[in-house]
Amino acid sequence: MYNNFIVSLEAVLPIAILIGVGLLVKKMQLLTKDEIAHVNKLVFKILFYCLLFKNMYQADFTIAFQPRLLLFTLIAILVTVAAACVVVCYFVTDNKRRGAMIHAIYRSNFIIIGIPVAANIYGHDNIAITAMLITVVIPLYNILAVTIFETFRGNQVRLKPVLLGIIHNPMILGCITGIIFNLCQITIPEAILKPIFQVGSATTPLALILLGASFTVSSVVRNRLSIMLCTLARLIIAPAIILPVAVWLGYRNIELVSLMTVFAAPCAVVGFTMAQQMDSDYELAGNCIIMTSGLSCFTIFGWIFLGKTLGLI
Repeated sequence: MYNNFIVSLEAVLPIAILIGVGLLVKKMQLLTKDEIAHVNKLVFKILFYCLLFKNMYQADFTIAFQPRLLLFTLIAILVTVAAACVVVCYFVTDNKRRGAMIHAIYRSNFIIIGIPVAANIYGHDNIAITAMLITVVIPLYNILAVTIFETFRGNQVRLKPVLLGIIHNPMILGCITGIIFNLCQITIPEAILKPIFQVGSATTPLALILLGASFTVSSVVRNRLSIMLCTLARLIIAPAIILPVAVWLGYRNIELVSLMTVFAAPCAVVGFTMAQQMDSDYELAGNCIIMTSGLSCFTIFGWIFLGKTLGLI
């Protein structure tokens, strides 16, 4: 079990280090607030497109295909979103905060946490199911994220531009383009593909550095109740409801661990950049990422320990 804690820590530690670099950038005053906003726009419009194109272009949509597990995962995500919308909209009146909180509650950092945790428990040769979930969960995450942020953009709900916002969103365009090139087996020359992949690979590190550079203690104090709610919902409440249902349906071992990394991982890093670029409460979104990332190595360890103790994984 100690090894599982170390793997959870190793999955989260790079996030903490990159956020720390951002804090150093802020302390050294290397970027102004306006410059951070402009670089964030670059990350959102260009780097995220390349990252999602890379993920979908490389994805193998045939590996370990399990429609029953896939359907359960998709339904569980949609139920989580619906529950988050009901709870957040009941207690929170500001639409900017609503979008950031709903996104923080339903969307996990699955793509960064999932593979390392599953590989540590079952080995790299036995994680095809986890990889399969990535190929379908990530596009759904992005469609829902854009829909939520567009719906709660600004100070009033604007349903009319939601569809247009989805169509023009760089992350959605990256997913669609990558899937089309993948399924149509369109080969891109290496000289063109390599820089696209290099730009995509820089997305997460740069987004985390910008998150650290934007961090303020005052925003944590101001948003402490909202941060606490999102953190509990993301790391404890959602997995405490969804995982027992998965066990009841018969999921065990690598299937259960894969679901665990979807529903018990910390908030997705993309939430900060998306919130800032889509007129949401980006400070709240960033604080939720930092808080859940810091605590997730303990909570994920706890879920793994519980699963092993009960003989489920």
